[in-house]
Amino acid sequence: MKSRRGFTLIELLVVIAIIAVLIALLLPAVQAAREAARRSQCVNNLKQLGLAIQNYHDTNGCIAPSGYGGTAAPIAQNFSMKARLLPFMEQLPIYNAINFTQTGYMAGATNNVYPDANFTAASKNIASFLCPSDQNIGSNDLQSRPSNYPNTQGLNRYYNSWECDGTAWYLGTDGNLNRIYSLASITDGTSNTAAFSEFIKGNGRGITAGMSKNGRHMFYNGGASQSAFLGQADPNRSHAMDCKNNGNTMSWDYKGERWISHEAGRGGTYHHIQTPNQKSCFYGTAGAADTTQSITTASSNHSGGVNLLFWDGSVKFIKDSINYTNWYAIATRAGGEVISSDAL
Repeated sequence: MKSRRGFTLIELLVVIAIIAVLIALLLPAVQAAREAARRSQCVNNLKQLGLAIQNYHDTNGCIAPSGYGGTAAPIAQNFSMKARLLPFMEQLPIYNAINFTQTGYMAGATNNVYPDANFTAASKNIASFLCPSDQNIGSNDLQSRPSNYPNTQGLNRYYNSWECDGTAWYLGTDGNLNRIYSLASITDGTSNTAAFSEFIKGNGRGITAGMSKNGRHMFYNGGASQSAFLGQADPNRSHAMDCKNNGNTMSWDYKGERWISHEAGRGGTYHHIQTPNQKSCFYGTAGAADTTQSITTASSNHSGGVNLLFWDGSVKFIKDSINYTNWYAIATRAGGEVISSDAL
């Protein structure tokens, strides 16, 4: 009677080696497929915002305000555009929980009790405000939940008599007073003007003196004061180069920490001062973090660029290599620039 022949050790090792090679070949493809699905979901999130901003405009006859531009404290009406879009995103219960006569800014807890009038709304995660490719927490506080999707301010309004040259407008008493924007204000065309993009959330850490890293999810201390660039032919470009070359010390790591807030970087708006996936920088005095005057840069974990929603509802993938003049052009609502279809 013949005995059954088993696998030899060499045969077994060959089989294992073949399996290992197949896994090595398949794993990148699986990871790429997963990222493609995540990126597709990110695009869908932005398209939802696109429908919401159009429906808000149809209902109210104007673009939703991006917050409050005054300086009085406590500041009521300092809510993000996203907070005002909630009824048009099937989030009416959360919208109804917001008290718009009170500030949207969340104060800290005392004995684990949150005194804020808007804690109920602000503490809710909203899935369509989160990009699945970004797993950073944004905030480690329960009283505020994060977001990946800011709407654009345009360039730095510090150089424009405090008026936004993008499509953001603010309630309050500064350069945007009574400047209520509508789609008719976008004379550059809705297909050529940015509405929303994305940025990578932070990790919920405060200022760490002397800590230098290269992270797109954090802010760095800028070099020269913003006023140093006034009077230059292109102050925004000089500002961007200062951030790129001199912003070497980490300042703040709470980017995207609360969707309800209007502040640039915290969850409200971003700027087109730096091209995608470059640094973000703070510019303040005596260590103050002025997110209105900051450079808040679009960024993502999608390879090579960021998703960007235009005012006509379309979403395009903008490469990191975009020319800064074209990046500036799509930020402004009435700059008169002509952009070719292959420039984006």
